[in-house]
Amino acid sequence: MNKVCLVGRIANDIELRVTTSGVKCVSTSIAINNGKDKEGNERKADFPKVVVYNEQAENLSKYQKKGSLIGVDGRIKTHSWEDKDGNKKYETYVVADRVEFLQSKPKEEVPIPEPDYLPRNEENNNEKDDIENEPYADFSTNTDLSGISDADLPFGD
Repeated sequence: MNKVCLVGRIANDIELRVTTSGVKCVSTSIAINNGKDKEGNERKADFPKVVVYNEQAENLSKYQKKGSLIGVDGRIKTHSWEDKDGNKKYETYVVADRVEFLQSKPKEEVPIPEPDYLPRNEENNNEKDDIENEPYADFSTNTDLSGISDADLPFGD
């Protein structure tokens, strides 16, 4: 089974590219925090390379940036080639099947209107309006349940 699940922060600027066959592609690294050792010292982060294709690549480049927290599900792939001196070189990376944005973009603060069911201030206090706007005004405050037997309940045997 070749399955990888990673959570980390995008480590470099994202650049959307198009392959020679017309496929949209993003290649980036993500910084994965490795926690602390037994002595409480931070372990070095890992920076695996991740490749994302098609619509996910386009969305990643459009909505995320360096430092954004993402989750990646995918598989490991190793590519090999010979350099100009004839030496065999290898590169291992993750091919993303799914990328999830784990942090939303900061939004401008938008004032939130107060709900209309909050108590009114002294100068706007109108008892008739308060009664008409009370959502539970038609409900009885009688909580005497002595006349209800177990047979009246809609559950049980």
